[in-house]
Amino acid sequence: MKIQVVPAEPDIEMPEEYYEWLADAMGQEAADWARLPREEREKELRWYHENFNTPDDLAVWPPELGGGEVASTY
Repeated sequence: MKIQVVPAEPDIEMPEEYYEWLADAMGQEAADWARLPREEREKELRWYHENFNTPDDLAVWPPELGGGEVASTY
């Protein structure tokens, strides 16, 4: 039995106009980064996450703010 891994989200091809708009709105560096293949973007993000004290963006509540514990006061 052969198991095939299917990505949760397929790669989406954006029109060039999107990257031009992104460059105007956020700068050429952001547009260049967005043009990278998904694997390259994830590799770069993973490097930053592993080498700097960054919160886990997928956590319900960041560790710096209690790590998911319910706040006792408002």
